Amino acid sequence: MPVIWRRIVVLLVVVIAILQVIHMTLLSRLEARKNSHHQKDTVGRIWENVGKEYHEAEMKEDRAQMLKAIQQSSVLDSSGEFRIVNFLLRAELMGLKHSLQHDVSLITHCTINELYQLDKLSLRWHGPISVSVFSITQDIPLAVEAILHLRQCFPSIRHNTSFHLIYPLNNPTTDIQLQLSFPESCDLLQERLQNHGIGKNYAHSVPYPNNLLRNVARRNALTEFVFVIDIDLVPSDHLHEDFLTFAKENRLFFESNKDDKTVYVVPAYEMKDETEIPKDKTSLLQLIELMEARPFYFELCWKCQKYTDYEAWQREPLTEKLSVLFEVLWRDPWEPFYIGRNTVPYYDERFRQYGFNRISQVCELHVTGYKFSVLNNAFVVHRGLKTPTSFHKDKDLDQERNRILFRQFKTELKEKYPESSRKCY
Repeated sequence: MPVIWRRIVVLLVVVIAILQVIHMTLLSRLEARKNSHHQKDTVGRIWENVGKEYHEAEMKEDRAQMLKAIQQSSVLDSSGEFRIVNFLLRAELMGLKHSLQHDVSLITHCTINELYQLDKLSLRWHGPISVSVFSITQDIPLAVEAILHLRQCFPSIRHNTSFHLIYPLNNPTTDIQLQLSFPESCDLLQERLQNHGIGKNYAHSVPYPNNLLRNVARRNALTEFVFVIDIDLVPSDHLHEDFLTFAKENRLFFESNKDDKTVYVVPAYEMKDETEIPKDKTSLLQLIELMEARPFYFELCWKCQKYTDYEAWQREPLTEKLSVLFEVLWRDPWEPFYIGRNTVPYYDERFRQYGFNRISQVCELHVTGYKFSVLNNAFVVHRGLKTPTSFHKDKDLDQERNRILFRQFKTELKEKYPESSRKCY
């Protein structure tokens, strides 16, 4: 009888210990959830109160600094055709006393007429943004004033966005008069930029060097991770904070993981113009159900995106934490958007205008051994549905020229990575 009682007592002790462990685990998770919500709420409040005023004296000082940089600090690109002004103007964030290395930067590029898109990005992305601006030489004054007035109208841009300027070498700058008349209304500012005379969708007088622009913005990012997207894409809300939490929990910033060859795929969608941009996956799934949104390039080049496996991604509801949902093996001609280390291969700057500029870089990732992990909650969305009629008239000619270059590029990859068994087809 005493033996039975002893066993019962031991069993009770074990049960109590297990219940205590469960209790502590639940408390820990609850506290983590509270901290996560508190962090997001705090970030939101901070963002709403980022430097409300941008005085004329500050604008004048920044204008002078930009002029000096244009006249004295430019370098040539590798082709010798373009001038590059790194850090035409720095984000205020870069002056704060904390390290940006263990962070992730949003990388993008545009012409002057697309600069109006930056306010959406800077409000959604609460980390550093590095943007390359392409301008023909005679429009440099407009580019400078546009940046200054965007910083005045949108404190979030002033806080987290650094600008770099790229312009053709064949039209050297001399005496640039930078003070131009700009509308006082921020809404009118965006309208003026959007309707600026430079051609849209690659219809420029100079071939648009998109991969050069991406590389310039990447090289000037001081963070370990980068997220390269186009200017007209908007990320899901709190993606910056959620990825940092994910990176810390998975020790991605540890020295032992520095050589990890994984990129984190962010599914891309497009939506009707009049539709409100969704903040989270639940809202996006509702829009898909209503046929207000669909996978990116669905009509234009479905095979360029379908290997993300949208159906599998959409079956999974929004979860509390950002995590890897599944892995995808690269297949031609998949060109996903992704968050990766800033050590991934750079973009081949020979690709300009439309076609094969992103897929060539993703192809190289595959050949050199990278793994593609799709994130569960993250996404980017493009306002407006992509259709064949939404492109410039010479799109097919651009694509054919770049198709020939891509064939050459794939041959070069075999020589560059002779030990790799992976191919780009």
